[in-house]
Amino acid sequence: MRDIDQALQRLNPVQDGASADTKKLKNILATPRPVVSATRPRSLRQWSIATVAVAAAAAVVYTVVDPFGTSAQPALAVTPQPLAYHSGSPSAAQVLKDTASRVEGLPDDRPTAWKTEHFVWNAWSLSTRVDGTNVTSAVIPEHRETWQKRDGSANWKISTLPPVFQNESQREAWEKAGSIGAESVVSQDSSGPTSGQTATEPPTTKAGMRNWLANGRDVITPGLLYEVVPERFQDHVFSPAQRAAVLRVLAETEGVRYEGTVQDRAGRIGQAFSVTDASGGLPTKRVLIFDPQTGELLADEEQILGDTGKLQVAPNSVIGYVTFLTSERQP
Repeated sequence: MRDIDQALQRLNPVQDGASADTKKLKNILATPRPVVSATRPRSLRQWSIATVAVAAAAAVVYTVVDPFGTSAQPALAVTPQPLAYHSGSPSAAQVLKDTASRVEGLPDDRPTAWKTEHFVWNAWSLSTRVDGTNVTSAVIPEHRETWQKRDGSANWKISTLPPVFQNESQREAWEKAGSIGAESVVSQDSSGPTSGQTATEPPTTKAGMRNWLANGRDVITPGLLYEVVPERFQDHVFSPAQRAAVLRVLAETEGVRYEGTVQDRAGRIGQAFSVTDASGGLPTKRVLIFDPQTGELLADEEQILGDTGKLQVAPNSVIGYVTFLTSERQP
C-alpha cells in the first residue's frame, strides 16, 4: 500500500505539510527490506502509481496518453465490489483477545528443519500496471507466489488473473480500451541473499511482538501498524503463539473497530477489524480479516473514504486488496 499512500499524499487537495504519522511511514519506507527488485512482489501495494489519471468531470470516456500508447478509459476507474461486512456488537478488543486465547494453544505444525518459506496470495491495486499500462477500465488481479530462503534470497512468480467487471458496460469500456490483460501476463525473477539478514523467529509475547513490529521505533501508530502487519504475513510463517501475540497487539491498539464477520474474496469466513487513517494524505479505511479459528490473516482491504482528492474513483471505492491464500515452510 505504500505507493497508494504516497499517491494519496500527492493528490490530496488540502495538504499542509507532513503529519507525524506520515513521517513515521517515511521511516518504514526507508527500512531495508529483503525485497529490492522493482518487479518483485515487495509489499502489499508497492507497484508504481505514477500514471494514475485524474478524474475527467462529466465525461463518460476520455483518452489517456502515456509513453505506452493511447487508449480509451472510463472517467472513473473500475474498482472491485466492496466486501459485505455483517456487523457485530462486541468490542474489537474483546473479539481479538478471545481469538488469541483460542489460537495460542494450537499445535505448532511447522517443520523444525526448513529451507524455504512459500507464500501465495492474490492482489489488486489501483496502481497495478499490466504490460506497463495503468488499466482503469477493468479490475485485473494478480496471482503472486514467493519462495524465500533464510538468507533473504528469493524467487517469485506473478501472473495476471482474468479481468473482473461489475456490469456489461464496464466490459465494453475495457474492450474499447484495447482489452489489456485479456491474455495472462506472467513474469518471474529472483534475488540473491540480503547482506546481514537471516530469518529470525518473532516473539510470542504481546510486548515482544509490538517491539518486533515497531522495528526500532518508539511508537507505531494504528495506521502504520495496519501497514506493517500484512507485510510481515508476506514474509514470515507464524506459529499459533506468534499469531496470538499479533492479535493481542491489535486488541490494545487505539481506534481498531470490529466490523463483524465477512466472506473474503476466496470465499472464507473471517473476522474483520478496521482502522480509519489519513496518514497517506486522504482518509482511508484499512480492514484486516483473520480466521477466527487459526488467527491466520486472510485478507487486507483498503477503501478510500469521502474525500478522494484527484483520484479517479468514487467515494468509498476499494483501492486495493490482498487475499492471503497459503503460507508454509518447506524442508
